[in-house]
Amino acid sequence: MATAPLLKNDALPQASAGAAPALELGVLSEGFSPDSRNSTGDQRVSMTPEVAEQLIKDGYAINVENNAGVYAGIQDQAYAAKGCRIMDRAEVIRRSQALFQIDPPVSTFYQMRGKILVSWIGRLQDKGKDIVNQANMAGVTLIDVTAVPRITIAQKLDVLSSQAKVAGHRAVIEATHAFGRFHTAEMTAAGKYPPSQTFVLGCGVAGLAAMGTSKALGSVVRAWDVRDVSDQVHSMGCKWVSVEFKEDGAGQGGYAKESSDAFKKF
Repeated sequence: MATAPLLKNDALPQASAGAAPALELGVLSEGFSPDSRNSTGDQRVSMTPEVAEQLIKDGYAINVENNAGVYAGIQDQAYAAKGCRIMDRAEVIRRSQALFQIDPPVSTFYQMRGKILVSWIGRLQDKGKDIVNQANMAGVTLIDVTAVPRITIAQKLDVLSSQAKVAGHRAVIEATHAFGRFHTAEMTAAGKYPPSQTFVLGCGVAGLAAMGTSKALGSVVRAWDVRDVSDQVHSMGCKWVSVEFKEDGAGQGGYAKESSDAFKKF
């Protein structure tokens, strides 16, 4: 609810019943442009109108930058219809206490002093560490969406898994376009066409999504992973490829761990 602080001791004012929203949330554009020379981000948007509607019902006010969702297929009118306020970027930053953008806008951190930014930081990677340092110098509080624990109860908040699933589907679609031939077996008056052969390396979220899409297109799919997940591969109707090297690649929580140097050389 809007009466609950976003962070412990964040010192932001709490809303009272019947009063105007005490906390304003801002949705920023990613900076995508069809002209690659002017593009600074991707086509996604950090908040959809449906999510904004739920937050407004909880007592928050939502400010959306002009055309923030246009390249994700969402017009400004869709946000306005849910109760969002449309304004330019400078005004969104000025009015909002908490801001949302998928890629952290490092170049405009100086405009966000004292504010909260919810973004894809990747704080454990070198690039993410640099972003954290710059945010500290600018006085910006970061909430890293990649830091959500990868556990069952938090799966709906797991951006790594959701985006990996999208990546798996997209990888097959792009490979299909580059392949330029039939995937499924065909028998026509013009002759026979054998099915395509697909090999998926890695059977995590992205790999399983890639296998499902490949099978749906009619390809014969084989897969391999450093972990023995042959049961999952077979359940998808795919074939498991065995490697004659004994090493368990399963890490904490069922995810893969880094392989040994001996395994890499093998």
